[in-house]
Amino acid sequence: GYRLTQEPEVLHPALIRYYLQDAAAELDVLYFPVIDSTNSEAERQISYGRKSPFAIASSCQTKGRGRLGRDWYSASADNLYLSVLFEPNIPPQQLQHFTLWAGITICRALQSFTPKAKLQIKWPNDLHCDGRKFAGMLTEAKMDSDSLRSIVFGIGINLNSNPSKFPKALRSIATSLYAIHGQELPINTVAARVLQAINHAYEACIHNKTTEKLPEAWIPLSSLNGKPVTALQGDKEISGIASGIDASGALLLAQPDGSTIPIRAGDVTLKK
Repeated sequence: GYRLTQEPEVLHPALIRYYLQDAAAELDVLYFPVIDSTNSEAERQISYGRKSPFAIASSCQTKGRGRLGRDWYSASADNLYLSVLFEPNIPPQQLQHFTLWAGITICRALQSFTPKAKLQIKWPNDLHCDGRKFAGMLTEAKMDSDSLRSIVFGIGINLNSNPSKFPKALRSIATSLYAIHGQELPINTVAARVLQAINHAYEACIHNKTTEKLPEAWIPLSSLNGKPVTALQGDKEISGIASGIDASGALLLAQPDGSTIPIRAGDVTLKK
């Protein structure tokens, strides 16, 4: 027989599956060395007739995208890009908190690889460390009348890339887990743990099995809590002190008069 003495430094679907545990162990993993977008490929696979759930994994995207249709820098082959497609066929309300819960479970999973650093979530879908972004999440759904036909959860993680090689405009605002931890992380093990976290969040939402309340789980991981922020909604700016989220997932901004304003969508930045 053969024995693996050292894990390869590149993504390998067989190794990802080997490290998967729990219900996620049944997840089919498709690997593409280079791809336009893992979310787009997930949608294509469904159109080809592939049965869900399944995951798309890549270490380089050419047309990565983020929230609000923005481009996501993903040219480095040292990073990790994952998408998981589910076909729940349930009312959309059951998964309205899915992205937030996935952020919580993924942040906790990645924290185990970087015990000396504090990983946090910036509402609603970015992962940060010391004010710099190292991962972004994007959830896309398709509806059939009042039923959620399919939902794709994608995440891009700056894993083993060197931030000094990022585009100049990103070097002061982005980082990587390699820079945070001080050494490279095992990409296949990390991929498996992230896929498990996504699957756990999904199962918890559709079966309403979570033992935690969303606002309470969010607070310790929030990068904004207690800080003055500004939310941009169209042409309107709303300022306040970030004070957690409510049960619907809206960001709460405390006002000087003691009231709070819920922010359900929009860009949020720290007030300078």
